[in-house]
Amino acid sequence: MVRAAETGTVTATVTAQNISVTITTGGTVAFTTVNVNDTKDTTTGAKGVNDTETAENNGNVSEDFNIKAEDSTGDTGWTLADAAGSEIFTMKSCIATCDATPTWAVVGIDPSYVTLASGIAALGTQDFDLQVGTPITTADYSQQTITVTIQAAEAA
Repeated sequence: MVRAAETGTVTATVTAQNISVTITTGGTVAFTTVNVNDTKDTTTGAKGVNDTETAENNGNVSEDFNIKAEDSTGDTGWTLADAAGSEIFTMKSCIATCDATPTWAVVGIDPSYVTLASGIAALGTQDFDLQVGTPITTADYSQQTITVTIQAAEAA
């Protein structure tokens, strides 16, 4: 007995996942001159330079935004830590009521990230402010450059 071949069809669909973040406000902050053992931030407050940053989820899934910063570069550079000290500076972030009643959170210290914001919808944005704290004492009065990195990760 000869049998005819039988076939079945499976239709498969797939959507590529895109996890991506863009800083839509230019990504450059000029804190200008800051006294030793003092802070300056990007808010509109008394110590602010009015330069709130905006991170945009330009991916296609809900994302968490993470943040970290690195040691500064200058003549000798300063070390980033949770608290200011001799040749040690701080970097903090705020995501809510930053102009009026900010709650500053320490950013991650390279190579470790900490959460900046969670559950940002596709094409959604998150405003955030940064605060820099200068060392209690320093011998390096040159301009410092600090790299702050925002990372996008798929929301849990």
